[in-house]
Amino acid sequence: MPKALTQTQIDHFHEQGYLSPVPALSPDEIAYFRARLEAFEAKFPDDRLKLKSKSHLLCPWVEEIARHDGILDVYEDLIGPNILCYSMAFRIKEPDGKTHAGWHQDGAHNPIRPILVIGALALADCTLDHGCLKVIPGSHKTGTLDHIDTGNPESILTRGQYIPEGFDESQAVEMPLKAGEIGLFNAQAIHSSGVNTAENRRIVLLVEMMPTHVEVRAHRDSGMLVRGVDTYGRVDIDPSPQEEFGENELAAWRNTSRKTGQNVFANSPLKPNGIYSDKELGPA
Repeated sequence: MPKALTQTQIDHFHEQGYLSPVPALSPDEIAYFRARLEAFEAKFPDDRLKLKSKSHLLCPWVEEIARHDGILDVYEDLIGPNILCYSMAFRIKEPDGKTHAGWHQDGAHNPIRPILVIGALALADCTLDHGCLKVIPGSHKTGTLDHIDTGNPESILTRGQYIPEGFDESQAVEMPLKAGEIGLFNAQAIHSSGVNTAENRRIVLLVEMMPTHVEVRAHRDSGMLVRGVDTYGRVDIDPSPQEEFGENELAAWRNTSRKTGQNVFANSPLKPNGIYSDKELGPA
C-alpha cells in the first residue's frame, strides 16, 4: 500500500517522468525553515554558494527536511523503502531577470542509475513569473540527448549546459508551486526554468533521493542513508551534521563535494567551477 501517493499518481510519475504539485510542508514548517535559511545567509554571507549542493552536510536543519517523514513517504512510494539522500541543493533566483536554466537532463553526464528522483521543494510561492520548472512529459524514456556546455555565468547550472535540439518544446508542462509543495521529476526528464521577473526571489530546495541499490558511477559517490537499510555498500555513507557550518561539517562537505564534482564534470570540456572549484573545496 502506498504511504502518501495514490497508485494513479505513482503510475503518472513513472509514465510521464514527473508529478506536481504534492503537499509536503505545513505553513509553520515553511516559516521555520525560511527563518533558518535567512539566518544562515546573514551569518555566512560569503558562503551562500555552498548551499547549492549537499547542504544537508552543513546544516542540521536541512537534514531535518531530508529526514522529514511526510517527504520520505512520497519518495518511498516512488523508489522503495531504502533511501539515500544524494543532495539537498538550494536553487535561489534573485528577481534580476537573468538567472535561468536551459533545457537539460540532470543525468546527461555520468547519470545515477537506475533512478534519481529530484523534488523541487518550494519554500516560497514559485510561479511562472518566478521562473518555475518546466518539464517535457515522457522525456525520461527517450535516452540522453546531446548537451552543449557553455559555462554561462547567468545559468543556474554548474556547466551552463543546454540541449540544442531533439525534443519538442511545445509539449512542455509548467510546474508552479505554492510554498510547502514539492514538484517531483525523474533526473533523466528534460526540464528547464526561466528567469525571475517577479518582485521577490524564488526559493527552491532540490531534494534529491535515490535507492540504495544505485550503481557505482565513474567515480565512487556518497549519500546519506535517510530511511531503511543499505545492504549494497555501493556509495560512501555521509555523516549527519552536529552543528551548523562547523569545522567537521565543512570538511565532510568538501570531501563529498569533491567526489560529486568529479562525476558532474566527467566528460565535460570545462574545468570544475563554482562550488566544485578549488577556491571552494580547498586543496585535495
